[in-house]
Amino acid sequence: MKTYMGCISSRLSSFKLSLGSIILAVLFSAVFYELSFSSQVFALYTPTLSASVDNTAASVNGNQVINTTYKTTEIYLNLTVNTNNKTGYAVTLNSETDETALVNSDSTNGAKINSISTSLPLNNLPNNSWGYKLASATNYVPIPALSTPAQILQTAGETSGNETNGMKIGLKLSDNLESGSYTNKLVFSILTNDYDRIALMTNGPDFNTKLKSLETATNKIERFKKSTVAPAASMDAVNIEGAASDYEIRLWLDPTDKTAYYYTEPEKVYLDTDSSRMFYSIYYEQEIKNILEIDLSGFDTSKVTTMYNMFAYMSKLTTLNLSHFDTSKVTNMNNMFYHMPALTTINLSSFDTSNVTNMSGMFSSMSKLTTLNLSHFDTSKVTNMGFMFSNMFNLTTLDISSFDTSKVTNMRYMFDDMSKLTTLNLSHFDTSKVTNMGYMFSGMSNLTNLDLSSFDTSMVTDMYAMFSDMSSLTALNLSNFDTSKVTTMYAMFRNMPNLTTLDLSNFDTSQVTDMKYMFYLPYKDKLNDKLEKIYVNNDFNTASLTDFSEMFKNRNKLRGGNGSFLVNPGTADKSWLRIDDPTNGRPGYFTRKP
Repeated sequence: MKTYMGCISSRLSSFKLSLGSIILAVLFSAVFYELSFSSQVFALYTPTLSASVDNTAASVNGNQVINTTYKTTEIYLNLTVNTNNKTGYAVTLNSETDETALVNSDSTNGAKINSISTSLPLNNLPNNSWGYKLASATNYVPIPALSTPAQILQTAGETSGNETNGMKIGLKLSDNLESGSYTNKLVFSILTNDYDRIALMTNGPDFNTKLKSLETATNKIERFKKSTVAPAASMDAVNIEGAASDYEIRLWLDPTDKTAYYYTEPEKVYLDTDSSRMFYSIYYEQEIKNILEIDLSGFDTSKVTTMYNMFAYMSKLTTLNLSHFDTSKVTNMNNMFYHMPALTTINLSSFDTSNVTNMSGMFSSMSKLTTLNLSHFDTSKVTNMGFMFSNMFNLTTLDISSFDTSKVTNMRYMFDDMSKLTTLNLSHFDTSKVTNMGYMFSGMSNLTNLDLSSFDTSMVTDMYAMFSDMSSLTALNLSNFDTSKVTTMYAMFRNMPNLTTLDLSNFDTSQVTDMKYMFYLPYKDKLNDKLEKIYVNNDFNTASLTDFSEMFKNRNKLRGGNGSFLVNPGTADKSWLRIDDPTNGRPGYFTRKP
């Protein structure tokens, strides 16, 4: 690495006093790194630096100063630094030589205005002395010599454009100051801070587009890995580095082994903060559908904040090694592994999810997974768990006892179609903020018992098909359900043939507009239906109800508390949503809870 010095010198114009003149000059010295590279790569990011001072020629009339009450004055300077450096810069100040005084060049006895020797307020400066301070400081400090420069500014973060820093020169004079011209020069040196050069990937969607562009009708990508050598000139390579990368990253397809290779000089490549959709290939697209292997070992994910759809629809991928992934800054894992039906195992033991807010659809449609260990997951910031485990047809066990759901508002489709799961313990779930539970347990066809007595549903508005197609369920505890804000119960208990009783004694239906298919049973299960009683404390409030068609269709064993039923239950209207009282001409399909 080479360095060079750029120096801008500007002599200040003189100003005359009856006693003489005091002349200041300011020099600027800017130092930064000039990067050098091998012939195979080049720097895309180049540090830049310039500086200026708005008052490079400062003049003070000595007579005017002496005639003031305190015999003091201040000269205002604004140092402006313009740099794009990633880690900021430092500014030092010193006099041009080790002489820190303003020297009278006309004097025969060497008259000077000396630098102060300690930190002082302006009015406390000794006679015939000077100092400097940053605009934000209270006291003036001594002028630093060439051999002992003072660091006056230090920034640490990324810069972009002009940054202006104010400072002041302070003087105090006396009546006995010898006439003459007093001069000195100050030098500002600006040095950009060193930083580690890195290879930085472009954002996820852009990478995805460029990866797909490599494929042709006859040449499909089956593997993705890093190459140890740069691409040959004959390869049609594309650049996949980000704008802030210090290195070029090249990507190409070798048709001989159907591998998409990338190359860069460093060992690792930092992924962009937005690494969403990197290997995403939606169902109607043909590109990158054939990828079998992805080597991620060269990726550093420590900067990534979103992994939304990162591997979604990788339908042929059989192995995925994420053991080195740093996810400590990731906030979005929405659909991260969505629809990866060939993947049989996944190890997420290295995942830090402490900052994740969105896990919607994270594992949805990973239909060959039989086990999933999430015991270390920190979900304390997650607000969205909708579709999180939906369509995981072969998962047999799911331990989510460590889950903190206190901030979750969406559990829609969360466990939908987990058809092989036989047990599910949600007793620790905090659902106090959840508003949507639509389809939450729909299609859990092997679950026989579901205890939701700990659920707080006071904020829920949507229970659309919440338990539909739980065809093996024999026990369902909803004893603490608060449904006072629910507006839809469409198909809520559809196709649940093995329940013999259903306790809805806490249900408040005053806001419900849709109960269509609420207790509906498909014709194929008509002969196997076991539902005999629906317990309530009061008649259903149907004041807001607008759709109630086929609520009880094919529920031929269901009877009201006093034996009322319809030969064709599918014709029941909302008048049947009440406690059975045929003696008073009020038949219903409900039974008062004992």
